[in-house]
Amino acid sequence: MAGGRGERSPVSATRRREVTVKPIVLFSIQFSLSLVAYGLIAAWYVVPRLSERPREAALQPLLWVHAFRVVGGAVLAPGAVAAAVLIAFQRMVGYGDLISAALALIALAALRARLAGAIAVTWTVLVVGMADTINAIIQSMRYSVFNHPLGVNWVIVTIYVPALLVSSALILWQLLRSPAARRAPGNGSQQPLAPQTRNHAWPPCCVPDKSAAGVQLTLGDGCSSRGTGC
Repeated sequence: MAGGRGERSPVSATRRREVTVKPIVLFSIQFSLSLVAYGLIAAWYVVPRLSERPREAALQPLLWVHAFRVVGGAVLAPGAVAAAVLIAFQRMVGYGDLISAALALIALAALRARLAGAIAVTWTVLVVGMADTINAIIQSMRYSVFNHPLGVNWVIVTIYVPALLVSSALILWQLLRSPAARRAPGNGSQQPLAPQTRNHAWPPCCVPDKSAAGVQLTLGDGCSSRGTGC
């Protein structure tokens, strides 16, 4: 009986306590790694593509990240978090995310329709969304929320919130960017090139004539000799 199950259980319980990571430490590690990962994605793939697009067009894919803040409303569902989590905290986070998601959808529709106030609405999304995110992080630390069971909300905070922070930084970059749009080639923004022969550019209306020795330029049909430079 000395080696019975009853005597081994305290040892097993001790080992389980030893391998358990403190909730705030685990949160910090997951949150930081996610933030670094999204930062690298933004630097390597997102920024190079968006820098070549007009501001209004570049803002739209960034706002879609905020449109799905509806998932933050899961904290309002019955049994979504432990009963020890303050109701006031749940309402603050849940309603804050739902409002931010609604504003993001309004901004997307305004940008898509090219309304005059689209940029102003986008600024509102950025300010309200960042205030809600930062306040939620501060209050969660204040009330030690991560010491209680959070269910799927733990995944939302450690995986989705870092994406919100990175996309918010990119939205700010686009809003501070010059509103002048970069035109794509072929839309009339470039002047037509002069005729070329063997990598030589000739003045407009000039046609190379190889009938004589060397290459001479002659006027093309329907061209005036004034100012052609032939």
